[in-house]
Amino acid sequence: MSIPARDLGPLLKPASIVIVGASSEVTRIGGRPLQLARLHAFPGPVAAVNPKYPQVQGYPCYPDVSALPFTPDLAILAVSADKVLPTLQACAARGIRAAVVFAGGFAETGTAAGTAMQQSLQDFAREHDMLVAGPNAIGLVNVPHRLYATFMTAMVETPPAAGPVAIVAQSGGAVIVVHNTLHDRGVGLRYLLNTGNEACVDFSDYLAFVAADDETRVIAGYIEGLNDGPRLLRQLAALRDRDLPIALYKVGETAAGADAAASHTARLAGSHAAFRAATRQLGALYADDMEQLAELAYLATFQARTTGRRVAILTTSGAFAAILVDKLGPGGLTVPTLGSGLQATLRQNLPAMATVANPVDITANVVNGESGFETVLDILLTTDEVDSVILFSTSNLIDRLAPAMKRACSRRNRLLAVLLTGHAHEAPALEAAGIPVFRDTDRAVRALAAWGLRAADRHTARWRPRPAPQPGGAVRPGPARGIGRGPASATADALITTALATQRDTLTEAEGKSLLAAAGLRVPGSIRAASVEAAVAAANAMGYPVVLKVVSPDIAHKTEVGGVRLSLADANAVATAFDAIMASVARLAPSARIDGVLVEQQLPAGIELLAATRVDPTFGPLLTIAAGGIATELVADASHWLLPIDHAQAQQLLRRLRTFPLLDGYRGAPRCDVDAVADTLVALGQLASDLGSSLAEIEINPLIVIPGQQGGVYAADCVVRLASQDGVAHTAREKPVCELPV
Repeated sequence: MSIPARDLGPLLKPASIVIVGASSEVTRIGGRPLQLARLHAFPGPVAAVNPKYPQVQGYPCYPDVSALPFTPDLAILAVSADKVLPTLQACAARGIRAAVVFAGGFAETGTAAGTAMQQSLQDFAREHDMLVAGPNAIGLVNVPHRLYATFMTAMVETPPAAGPVAIVAQSGGAVIVVHNTLHDRGVGLRYLLNTGNEACVDFSDYLAFVAADDETRVIAGYIEGLNDGPRLLRQLAALRDRDLPIALYKVGETAAGADAAASHTARLAGSHAAFRAATRQLGALYADDMEQLAELAYLATFQARTTGRRVAILTTSGAFAAILVDKLGPGGLTVPTLGSGLQATLRQNLPAMATVANPVDITANVVNGESGFETVLDILLTTDEVDSVILFSTSNLIDRLAPAMKRACSRRNRLLAVLLTGHAHEAPALEAAGIPVFRDTDRAVRALAAWGLRAADRHTARWRPRPAPQPGGAVRPGPARGIGRGPASATADALITTALATQRDTLTEAEGKSLLAAAGLRVPGSIRAASVEAAVAAANAMGYPVVLKVVSPDIAHKTEVGGVRLSLADANAVATAFDAIMASVARLAPSARIDGVLVEQQLPAGIELLAATRVDPTFGPLLTIAAGGIATELVADASHWLLPIDHAQAQQLLRRLRTFPLLDGYRGAPRCDVDAVADTLVALGQLASDLGSSLAEIEINPLIVIPGQQGGVYAADCVVRLASQDGVAHTAREKPVCELPV
């Protein structure tokens, strides 16, 4: 798969440039680009525009753009916001094809005037087919082309060496932080691109450009917001297919939507969860902060080395070993106990006091002789029992062991990462030999975990865009608004029609369960009862014990208003529970509409999960599986997947849960039917895809998994919320779908 790319040549590879608003003072915004052009020897003609000067910093200066003796490819605008549009008009009249706009004061201000100015800029650029970077940007750098269309002081004080990394960021500060960190690491750069307000050229445009450069080996991206989520997914898929690593950091971790108070799912699966799911499914590296973004970019420069989830720890200190074991687990990596045969082989080459189970503690006795170290390292870099090796020691020992490490890694392609205390003199030589070196434990573990998980997930689904509806194509009429024709479609049509007729956007529990049952999910037997007599009769017919739950379209969480009673063993208990529920709901939710109670069979005790789908506004339908019950948000153990999903992927999703061992026979308990749980997730995902744009959210909580291979999986409670009710058929917007690799 290739990434369709705009021709950004005039913007990022110009043959000539002009600085409008040029200054003789190099510290001013209009002076810095000229200083950088001279400092980095821009290879083409450079001119300045400012009516005050005939010459600026040694470059010819002209009173206005029309007076230029040649037509530059790129104009760098160091003018105030109110002068940007007139200057662009003059540039277009002169035939200039691209411009960088530094000025702020546009849509980022949130004011009507700023938004209007940006719209005018955007309209003008579109009308004249002009590439305009920004506004509100610190500029663009193409290191090998020697283009420094920026006012970053760092490009004077700590200019980047040419290298393999491209930075694309929606924040100028992010560009500077990542550059500074990589500069300290000795990592060279190809591009430093700040997208600014993206009025005309957006993040995806820049991403496609740098990805098309054969010399780009790693991309680091910082994102604040996306206009076109599916387009980014297509680009990530193309990068994965080419094995071109990209590390991404997106702000907005806590944003979960305005409806979070009514939904566990909204709090567990806000927009950030969809972004995390997208990056993981498509092989991108996810960063938690700016420093980690830089560390991931650094680590990706060692991509020729193989890695995975299973780590061997090699150390000279038991304390170092304990620290790493504690930190690797939460990151998703494992430290497997080595087989007895492998342990015996290792022990033959180590002092008697060494431990070899993993971690492998060779002890500080290595200072007395390193003969066995290289053999042990060679074994760990070869065995099928681990995927990578981390060596944690002091800087003086790292320096001493460096020759052996370089020799071992020259023979093996497995990743060896060094974590040290202090500053090793041999660190640059180790890096040159393909061995990453870290000095901060947390940053090292987070980076190595992200890279290891990426390698372990290389079998993830391959994405392709779903074709958008063609003009004049059929739009399915009726209130279902784009629903597919899956097995639950007829039931969904009827339920949505009823909800619209009664001006509701939430199905009752009984309605929701009938929808789930039509889609193939198992639900407990139930009867709705409007009176205490009807409830007792239903319980008698069903058999005891039973559960009573209030039925109301206005109550999402019934336990919070006393609307649930469990383990009712006889008619008297049912009658008492009915009256208690009605009294409690009347007191705690006095305005709620009450449609009686649901009498359900009492399910056996089991593992409680939450399974849900909701439509992410950027990426489309998202499936969530989490630890369930009333403590869902306290536990906050959730995994997410952009739909659709197949059985193998559902299994993978379940195994990411920290609480998965509860399903897998934890401490001798009966193992649950994990295949049945995966089938349930696939059916729920299919239902969400069938419902399309008519659905806002389905939440099953709890999804009860009864232990034992014949135990079963039941949707014990659910909330189904519909999309906005306008009674009009909607064409579902383009949504990302995935295609399994062959």
